Amino acid sequence: MAKAVSIQLHVPGPKSLCIQRDSRFCSELELLPARPIAPAVDKEEIRALQLLGLTPYEAKAYLGLVKNGPSGAAELSFRSHVPRTKLYAVLRTLERKGLVRLTPSLPKIFNAVSPHAILNQKAREIADQAASALEVVEKLAEEYALKAKSIIGLQLPREANELWHIDGRKQIHDRVGQIIRRAAKSVSYYVTPAGLVRAYKAHVDFLEKIRRRGVAVRVLSHTSEDVRSVAQELAAVVKVRRTMKPLAANFVCVDGQELVVMENSPDDFDVDNGTARAAWTTNKLLVGLYENLFERVWEGSSPL
Repeated sequence: MAKAVSIQLHVPGPKSLCIQRDSRFCSELELLPARPIAPAVDKEEIRALQLLGLTPYEAKAYLGLVKNGPSGAAELSFRSHVPRTKLYAVLRTLERKGLVRLTPSLPKIFNAVSPHAILNQKAREIADQAASALEVVEKLAEEYALKAKSIIGLQLPREANELWHIDGRKQIHDRVGQIIRRAAKSVSYYVTPAGLVRAYKAHVDFLEKIRRRGVAVRVLSHTSEDVRSVAQELAAVVKVRRTMKPLAANFVCVDGQELVVMENSPDDFDVDNGTARAAWTTNKLLVGLYENLFERVWEGSSPL
């Protein structure tokens, strides 16, 4: 008499599946293929599309079509991590926004429209708005400082709507150093030529340490010949690029959450002495505007 054997099939889950089969038929046992794993979602791409006006579900569905090509609803729901119950409403919205086309077939097939057709223009509009907003912020900061100086004998509060003032160059560099040291994801640092020397003296050790931790550090400067050697030394530690369009003030954005905008008074190589002032903020709108400005200038910059 043939003996029964115990065959264990290990499948994902807390338990193993045990099947009792007659030994005469063990060779006929077939294993069903495992369900494919949905691809991971790129969070950076999702955030970028949200800045361009898409919801998280819209961004996921659009990315699913761009990366995988024309798809039916079932396949797209699986690949984009958008629930099937939400998908059709999301696709109708994307179609109204000009980002998706429907192929009249059975079953329905959805196609992504090229990002250049709609999103490129939208990104340029946001960059232009950021540049205009930057000019307004700098003007308001000057007016605020003048108003504060005109009030004699009155100690003004330093905090107002997520905005703090810092007076004195040494105090500014100390605060920037603290913010840089706690960076977890990114540091975007714009400096003038003299500001590049000051940043190197004050913060090169911090920048190198966080870069070794995996933080993306980028420094952008309108460099000149007299600071080229310093720029090259800093470029050996972090990414440094050169722009031909100088900006009005130095600034640093950390993790897309904190921003320090620094005036250059005077714009020299001294790290500790100077009557400079700075504005430090955690306001998401202001931080986002400066991040977008940095990205726009970075894209048009060149290697040292």
